[in-house]
Amino acid sequence: MMKDEKNQEIAAILFAILEDVYQVSPWSQKQILTDMNRLDVDYFFAYDDKEIVGFLSIQHLVGELELTNIAIKKAYQGQGLGSQLLAMLTKDELPIFLEVRASNQAAQALYQKFGFRSLTTRKDYYHNPKEDAILMKREGLVDY
Repeated sequence: MMKDEKNQEIAAILFAILEDVYQVSPWSQKQILTDMNRLDVDYFFAYDDKEIVGFLSIQHLVGELELTNIAIKKAYQGQGLGSQLLAMLTKDELPIFLEVRASNQAAQALYQKFGFRSLTTRKDYYHNPKEDAILMKREGLVDY
C-alpha cells in the first residue's frame, strides 16, 4: 500500500474516532488528511492489538507546540490511553498549548495531571454547540 493510500485509510479511522467521541466531528476527513501530510505536525496513536483506538496530534510552531487534537474511542475511555498519549510529550523541551471546552472538566483534570495550567478563556471558541475554550499551557522540560 502506498503512503497516500495508507494516510487516507488512517484519516478515515481518525475521523470515525472523532465521530464516535463528538457525534459530529469538528474536523473533516479531508482536513485530517491534509494535517497528517504537513511536515510541522506529528500524530501519535493508541492501539488495541493492531486497531487504532485513539490519537493525539501536535503542531510544531516557533518555540512552542500546540496540541491540536486528542481523542479516544468511547469504548476505550477511562483505561489510561489518554494519559499514555500525553506521557509521550513529557520530555519535550518546548512549552505546549491547547484549548479545551470549558465544560470538559475530565479533560481539564487530565491535562492538569500532566502540568498544564489555565491561562485564559477564549469566548465562543467552539461551535456545535457554541462554547468558550480554556487556553492551557504546559512549560517545557518537566517530568510527570
